[in-house]
Amino acid sequence: MSERIALNEKFKAIRKNVYFVLVEPESPGNVGAAARAIKTMGFEKMVLVNPCSLENDEVRMLAHRSMDIIEHAAIYQSFEQAIAPMRLTVATTMRRRHFKFPFFSPEQIAEKLLSAALEHPVAIVFGRESSGLTNEEILQCHLHSTIQTATQNPALNLAQSIMIYAHTFFKHLQKTELHYEYHLATQYELEKFYEHLSEALQTVRFVPRDGIDNFVTRFRRLIGRAMAEQRDIRLLHKLLQIFETRIHDLEEQCGDNNKKEIY
Repeated sequence: MSERIALNEKFKAIRKNVYFVLVEPESPGNVGAAARAIKTMGFEKMVLVNPCSLENDEVRMLAHRSMDIIEHAAIYQSFEQAIAPMRLTVATTMRRRHFKFPFFSPEQIAEKLLSAALEHPVAIVFGRESSGLTNEEILQCHLHSTIQTATQNPALNLAQSIMIYAHTFFKHLQKTELHYEYHLATQYELEKFYEHLSEALQTVRFVPRDGIDNFVTRFRRLIGRAMAEQRDIRLLHKLLQIFETRIHDLEEQCGDNNKKEIY
């Protein structure tokens, strides 16, 4: 059973910027049930990446008066396209990954994500029912979250997980006065910085023991957790440019013969 609660004005404003992204959902019923959970908790934005067929009775039956969420859902062919407009993205996963990003609870994510949603589009991302999100997809998200459970098997299914996050967000917005002061960097701006960092490391012939990609991943971990602003990323670019200019000047003075690889 449930009780209907009138949404406050801040909730009405923020929900326009909160997107629930489903990556390659495999079950039409889960998409329908997810739409029902999203709408019941007062939200309205669903994004689908390469979804299963949605033209069947199972979707309509489990959506139950929430088909408008699915009908208005944005559908993309790639994960990169789906998150490109977002300023803050949260990956959900039940598995610990080797790159050791910190995991935040749904309650902690609610505070971080919804504060950003005052001014920017934000997304919480859910993976495939059978395999979740890939490592590459997780690395493209700023923050990472998991739902604590008593057992790992059986695990929560897709629609259940979405309901937990949606309900947590609902409770947070109904009781908290949020204050936003940041101008978060876009996903494009972040990726361009990571490219710049990789190129700068190669310029100085720095060879990390575990490879350039893993080294850059450590910066993804740091910057994602910091919720970097646009001016932060510009500052980091400037720092790299200062070193690149200085190195170029020194190379011209000393010649290329003195170059050595750094480990």
